[in-house]
Amino acid sequence: MNPWLNLRNLLESVSRDSDYGRLDERSQRLLEWVVAHHNPNEPTFVQTIVTESHVASPATVHKCLAILERSGFLHFEVDIVDSRRRIVSPTSKSLRMFQNLGQKVSAWASEMARK
Repeated sequence: MNPWLNLRNLLESVSRDSDYGRLDERSQRLLEWVVAHHNPNEPTFVQTIVTESHVASPATVHKCLAILERSGFLHFEVDIVDSRRRIVSPTSKSLRMFQNLGQKVSAWASEMARK
């Protein structure tokens, strides 16, 4: 089968079989950014995400953050140093989901290499 069609099948499977596929594209990209930049030893602030993620306009980023929080992918807490700032961290749900997605991609890549 054509490599592109194989990849499309994988992407459709991911969309169909995981919570990731139920998110809109901007929320997916924002969640990916948060997970990729998460450092348990250094807080990630909402303002940092708004200014550095380059996913969308500030208003859209805030909307996506709210969607991700309601969906259980992100956790927010108030910064104890400055109560005006909120710290964002991925939940265990989102970390597990990305681990499972990574395993699917690895299995798919192994299968493609055997063909």
